[in-house]
Amino acid sequence: MEKYSFAIGSKTIGDGGILIQSMGDRKTTKVEELARLTNDLARMGMDMMRFSVLDKEDAFAIGEIRKRVSIPVIADIHFDTTLALLALEAGVDKIRINPGNVNSEAGLRKTIALAKEKNVAMRIGLNSGSLNRYRGKGKDFIEDYFLALDATLEIFREMDFKNIVLSLKSSSTDRTYALYKRAYDLYPYPLHVGLTESGFGVMGSMKSALALHRLLAEGIGDTIRISLADDRREEIRACKTILKELGIRKDLPELVVCPTCGRTLIDLKEISRLVAKRLDYVFKPVKVAVMGCPVNGIGEASDSDFGIAGSGKKDVYLLFAKGKPLGLYEKEEAIKRLFSFVDNF
Repeated sequence: MEKYSFAIGSKTIGDGGILIQSMGDRKTTKVEELARLTNDLARMGMDMMRFSVLDKEDAFAIGEIRKRVSIPVIADIHFDTTLALLALEAGVDKIRINPGNVNSEAGLRKTIALAKEKNVAMRIGLNSGSLNRYRGKGKDFIEDYFLALDATLEIFREMDFKNIVLSLKSSSTDRTYALYKRAYDLYPYPLHVGLTESGFGVMGSMKSALALHRLLAEGIGDTIRISLADDRREEIRACKTILKELGIRKDLPELVVCPTCGRTLIDLKEISRLVAKRLDYVFKPVKVAVMGCPVNGIGEASDSDFGIAGSGKKDVYLLFAKGKPLGLYEKEEAIKRLFSFVDNF
């Protein structure tokens, strides 16, 4: 089946690449805060940002955010399609609607017509928490999703609207896989993949990785979000990690960090986090190691392009490159030199 590809603002979906998304974590009327966050996440590698539109003030605010950011902006609409119309007039790049709570078919048709006029994509986004009138209508829970999806798609087809992204989210990893696998086999539209809720920190990242790895490894998915109850930067780090480990992204750095032990006489945890934050904004295949001591330091990290390790003396740091020592330095000088190596790689 030939899959559709089209533009969403300055990005292209469905061309074989994987776009990274996140979502605003506060009221959309907080324009300056959200614009700053969006631009920072974009520098880290995020491709699109979604914002909730709960009322008219949010609809106007999302337009102001769009003026201040460098990437496409998505309006997340529930219940009231008049807010979708306002968001489209405000200049958003994509509209997300949920078939389970669209307030009227007439309103949806007006939204599709205006989106088509403005050449704005739409996402039909289902999730287990808001199937509403479709719940229990099919032979099983998964069938409910596809009843809702097909009923909605019929309206889009009648209006000859093809710039559609689909998502069928759940908080269950197995159900998520089954939903997206079936959608991939049935429809030509790009897929936005992810769990609805996964948790926070390691728990959320691990759960999301288990769900997304299976899909992405089979070539299923065009945009991803790892939805964490956490700092949005953690979402972008998690997305980049899975794309790198699957070999989908070749332009991302790798950080190797030893777990530390009693031999460690440097502040390895602090330094590793400093290095990780610096690598958030690096887009080149450089491998960097932060190791605790000289026992395993250079040896275990000999395939790293650059590294920093404890020297065996308190607060004295060893720099190395490709397994060869470059010298001993105090903390600030060692970190400065390491960052310079990365920048010039």
